[in-house]
Amino acid sequence: MRDDTYQDSDLFNDAEKAAIAWAYHLTKYTFAQNPEALENMKKHYDHAQLVEATLVSGYFNMWNRFTDALETDIEGDDQMTLFTKSAVIDKQDLADFMNECWWAKENATEEKEALPASAGSEG
Repeated sequence: MRDDTYQDSDLFNDAEKAAIAWAYHLTKYTFAQNPEALENMKKHYDHAQLVEATLVSGYFNMWNRFTDALETDIEGDDQMTLFTKSAVIDKQDLADFMNECWWAKENATEEKEALPASAGSEG
């Protein structure tokens, strides 16, 4: 997608659109040019998630500039054809896998612990 056309897409929810806008903004501009991008991120993500999204975006921006400046190919031509052999990922399989990851289990445990004692039992 080019520039901000993703904002009109049904492929992304509001939180995902905020993250895309944040990464795009960090890549192309400075914070002072669009402080609203940060405010929009805060609507959808907590402090730790915002720091992580900023770190990841900053890291890949640095890495792209580093490899570009040194004219370093990340993948050789022989590697680029391997993508055509990639398997199709089933959305439910991916969701099941992600729900089994440590962060999903940790989050579920925290949510369960936060419920009142009567929330999980039937009268």
